[in-house]
Amino acid sequence: MALSLVLVFTLFFAGMASFASADVKTVTLSVTVNQALTLTISTNNFTNITPGTPVMATTTVNVSTNDTGGYFVSLYGTNAGNAGTYNLQNGIYSIPDQNQWVPAGAGTTSPGNAVRIGSLANTGQVLAFRVMTASSTNGVPFLASTWWGTQDNYLTDSANTLYAGISSSTIPRNIGQTTGYSASPQINTVQYYLNVAPTQATGSYSAPLTYTATGN
Repeated sequence: MALSLVLVFTLFFAGMASFASADVKTVTLSVTVNQALTLTISTNNFTNITPGTPVMATTTVNVSTNDTGGYFVSLYGTNAGNAGTYNLQNGIYSIPDQNQWVPAGAGTTSPGNAVRIGSLANTGQVLAFRVMTASSTNGVPFLASTWWGTQDNYLTDSANTLYAGISSSTIPRNIGQTTGYSASPQINTVQYYLNVAPTQATGSYSAPLTYTATGN
């Protein structure tokens, strides 16, 4: 009889164990990664200039960002912020600028007002700039050949090498842009052209320029 009771209880509790339940909860972790963007620049400045003999200088623009929409870079000159003033100044004296850069619309597929050296204002005796092609680490995604030409012909009058004037501080202009993400820093070079007239006053001229990189 005792054996029968033990068997019954064993079967009873075994049956209860088969009805044990579990409670499961699921959590989802979420986070938004904020934009990180770093801009560094370095400049190889003009040498002394002899009137009538053009010289070149460059600024290297290095941008690192995690923005999946890419970024754009704008440029303006502080001295040119007021109507009738130019970027390169020395007291009461100044060196003329090429007509300020104006892109045609928001995209990069339409040409702006950049021109070849032979079409620069004031018989080319101006300060002008362009974005170079050869030194770019990401090429077409940043520079626009429709804006700045397809080749770096430097001091040669070429339809493939286009220049424009540096914008004033009141109207910063985009000079290059990307639309995608890159894990690697991207390097592009801005080139400056300068020539002066024989009547240009001697002395040391300076032009503070501001570069801004902004994520899309």
